[in-house]
Amino acid sequence: MDVTKIENQVSAPQMGDDGEAVLKNPQNEALGHENEPKMPDDAGWYVAVVRCNCENTIGKTLELYFQRHKIWFEYWVPMQRMVVIDKRSNKRRVKEKVLLTTFIFCHVSPDHLDTIRFRSDVYKMLTMPGHREIYRLSDKEVEDYRCLVENPDLPVTPCSGPLRKGQRVRITEGKMAGLEAYVQRLSGKKAIIGNEIKYISGATIEIDRTFLEAIE
Repeated sequence: MDVTKIENQVSAPQMGDDGEAVLKNPQNEALGHENEPKMPDDAGWYVAVVRCNCENTIGKTLELYFQRHKIWFEYWVPMQRMVVIDKRSNKRRVKEKVLLTTFIFCHVSPDHLDTIRFRSDVYKMLTMPGHREIYRLSDKEVEDYRCLVENPDLPVTPCSGPLRKGQRVRITEGKMAGLEAYVQRLSGKKAIIGNEIKYISGATIEIDRTFLEAIE
């Protein structure tokens, strides 16, 4: 079937039904939110490296395990939504694919990292080059990157290598107001800006230069 891509955007993270990996039932609803595990103060973002095309399946399996053991945990797999048109029927279809293959962003207490990294379906936890300790991402780093790739209005381009350093800017208007990024390229009234998760990936968008302010 011939299809032509006509739109490209990143959808919200796939985390099951309302963030759960299992269907709701009356017994679960009767427990109430007060019995749900709370996010621990030492929770941080870490990256699990898994088999390609198994990111969501393994993420949901991890989520279900932690739910059963009443341990707070969340994960994020950035998904790219592609709207295509069938040339024969002229109908639009929505397809989704993982934006960053083999990576699962895990938000969890460091006390439970061994539970993740010693699973048979997890190759390893990401570490910095030349170091053995598991790499912890800063909350701001993940927040800015997530805001960038999940924006519903602008197409996102994944960048596999480190981004070029340039002028640091802040978006002043719109749904992404407050997001900080770096200028990659200028083209007339437009600017290509981007962010990166070190040693993993970057993402860029094109935006009107009037919506940007320089950060000293």
